[in-house]
Amino acid sequence: MTTLAARLDNAIKVAGVAIVSVSIGDPANKATWMVQPASLQTAAQPIIDAFDPNDPAHDSAELTTEITGLLDNARLSSAIVWAILDTYSAPATVAKYTTARTKIIAAFKAQPWKA
Repeated sequence: MTTLAARLDNAIKVAGVAIVSVSIGDPANKATWMVQPASLQTAAQPIIDAFDPNDPAHDSAELTTEITGLLDNARLSSAIVWAILDTYSAPATVAKYTTARTKIIAAFKAQPWKA
């Protein structure tokens, strides 16, 4: 899926329209942007019409998704965060892990150590 299609697909789903996929006909003509199933086109069209593929929020959301996946799926990173929580804020819990993950994501994006 192209970046444009992936961003549009995500925006429509985040807005609560349960589409399966999107297709982009002419990237310059939103009237050619379609969703599947076609029965959801009417619900998706206002989101399509308002969609700005160049909005920097897309980059931020994609980075957050990537970092979250890396933290949750990289066993070593997850284990380190869990062990630190359990050592300094015992007992470690999923809620504490989620809070720590949110702070790690913010720090990764802001890079405060470079200020």
